[in-house]
Amino acid sequence: MSIKVLHIIDHLGYGGAPVVVKNIVEKLDRENFEIFVCALRTNPKAIPIETNLISLKYHRYNPFSFLTIARLCKKHKIDIIHAHLQKSIISSLLAGFLCNAKIIIHEHGPIFRRGTGCIYRLLLKLLASKASVAIANSQATKSALQKTTRLAEESIYIVGNFIDLSRFDRTLHDRNKIRKMFGIADNETVVGFVGRLDQCKGIDLLIHAADIVCKKDPHYRFIIVGEGTQKKPLEQLAFQSGLEEKIFFTGLCKNPEEIITTFDIAVIPSRREAFGITAIEFMQMKVPVIASPVGGLVELVQDNKTGILLKNLRAYSIAQAVTDLAQDDSLKKSITENAEIFSRKFDGQQQLKQITEIYKKLCQ
Repeated sequence: MSIKVLHIIDHLGYGGAPVVVKNIVEKLDRENFEIFVCALRTNPKAIPIETNLISLKYHRYNPFSFLTIARLCKKHKIDIIHAHLQKSIISSLLAGFLCNAKIIIHEHGPIFRRGTGCIYRLLLKLLASKASVAIANSQATKSALQKTTRLAEESIYIVGNFIDLSRFDRTLHDRNKIRKMFGIADNETVVGFVGRLDQCKGIDLLIHAADIVCKKDPHYRFIIVGEGTQKKPLEQLAFQSGLEEKIFFTGLCKNPEEIITTFDIAVIPSRREAFGITAIEFMQMKVPVIASPVGGLVELVQDNKTGILLKNLRAYSIAQAVTDLAQDDSLKKSITENAEIFSRKFDGQQQLKQITEIYKKLCQ
């Protein structure tokens, strides 16, 4: 008899957590598990997921969504609720008072947020006892969960994010063709970023760094891949800095690996980062990574081995790291080789094994 698991997530727009959910549910053993996925709000640009999708009629978050979750659990005889992101986690914990499903809270990073993160941490502290176990995507996230929830250490499992390694294969794409599409000359160095355009991602620091770099050497181009609330302010910042010819904003890209092929160097200037899945994607694509020394990034980017870890998060430090790495072919070669080998650990095999064992243990 299969175990029925209901994944609850705030939304299924393109982003780290939705991709994690997609990777988990599409690769789990369907002989042992029946998987359902429900997003609390609709998204016109939702990622496709091959599983039992439950669509809610709400276009905004509903304060009574926990009632819907409880009803779904009773209707489909759900054994386990696997909750992702803050609103889904709180709603699922509340639903735990009305149904018998075991609850897993899967923390992807909201616990580090300011603003609404304070309310989330307070509610999490009050309701965490309804969770059977928790999953953290890094040691940094586990530490934050322990501090906030007081959950026992043995009930918090570290399960790293993973990617489809076959998808992030630079040999599948024509680097020169894509560079020409952007009008990038052969002698120009491309520095890239992929992610949500949000204040926490530090793209403003990258733009200031681009200003420093391009004033010293005009043979640099910067490509920023992603969408978000900060897009217009960031485009304005680039314009005010006179970088409109040097920085490309691509917007949302469903296949970022095509554009990553054009990168010579990737920068992750995050002010906070629970894991840093783009670091693994860059490593697999053989693009050397420069990353900020925060959260889960320090567990992935080993300085001068699998990438460059910034000593501090400042525009000047980013600029200096970019120019130093661009001029050191030996270091770039060493980093890309080590990083590509390291990234193979995140192919999903170990991670899916961990999740499978958690599910089975809860339903023994």
